[in-house]
Amino acid sequence: MSRNAIRRARLRAGTVDCPLCGRQIAFPADHLVVYGAEPPTVENADAVECPACEGVTFLVDGDR
Repeated sequence: MSRNAIRRARLRAGTVDCPLCGRQIAFPADHLVVYGAEPPTVENADAVECPACEGVTFLVDGDR
């Protein structure tokens, strides 16, 4: 079973596949989720919501 996580570096590059349904998220920056009052950016986002399956995938920094 794979982790429900995406590396932030892939989000910065704009090439994100949903680990839940396998579809590519065309404009991932439009689907960022932030827990707080700040506007979502690639640097402060906590997760990405897949527009196809509506699943939420968390962002991780580094190689883990």
